[in-house]
Amino acid sequence: MFRTARKVGPPTPGLNAPTPSVSPVSPVLPVSSVVAPTPPPGHIVPPMPDTRVRLPSLIAALPDFGLAGVFLATWIAPDLLGVQRIGHLMLVMLLEFIVVHSAAFMGSAAIGAATPIERTKRVVGLGLFYTMFVGGFAAAFRTWWPIVAFWGLTLNRLLGMLVGQAPSEKAKLFMQQSWAVGAMAYLAAVFATTFLPVPELGITAAVRAAADLPGSGLWISEPQRVLAAGFLYFAALGLSELVDHRWLPKGTTPRQQAEG
Repeated sequence: MFRTARKVGPPTPGLNAPTPSVSPVSPVLPVSSVVAPTPPPGHIVPPMPDTRVRLPSLIAALPDFGLAGVFLATWIAPDLLGVQRIGHLMLVMLLEFIVVHSAAFMGSAAIGAATPIERTKRVVGLGLFYTMFVGGFAAAFRTWWPIVAFWGLTLNRLLGMLVGQAPSEKAKLFMQQSWAVGAMAYLAAVFATTFLPVPELGITAAVRAAADLPGSGLWISEPQRVLAAGFLYFAALGLSELVDHRWLPKGTTPRQQAEG
């Protein structure tokens, strides 16, 4: 049997030609036609964080930043401001402990519902009580300026009551938030520098001997710890003042309550 050879002709256009590969291209839509997805019902879009810095907030934060800079400079280069500055800054931190501790009690007496005369008596009585502790620190360091500074802060609290000015509810809330921030910042700074290693930097053995700090204890034997604590404490206060304590939960500061 013989097979008849089939004649193969040229490929028929459109039938046997290979199909070109076509990659799909998504159409480019104009920006104006792109519609943001609509959030589902009941979904609350969180507001953008308020990062504004007001001028009064900046002014209020500058003293704290200044003190933080003094603590840091003394820690790094104690000869820059004098080694005796170490004792002064340690006394500042001790005084801050009294101020933070007394702020809640004296502040509650200052903004209470009693008459101005009664509130003044309560604040003066608490001031006399805390003066004993301030006087003990002042006597140990052989200086009396802490007593003057403490009563300057106390008279500042009394000023509004002495002139018959009652703080508004928003002002009371802001004062309470400021006291809370101060207490948290102080405790965090002191505990962190007590239990964590702190480098000496410029506080050498010769500097400690020249400072001649009275008494004994961790801050006396390792004064770099109190300098580090002061730097962290006042820097934290300055940052919180700079943003009006907006890092606190929503609705706790006067501005947030006004916006809410």
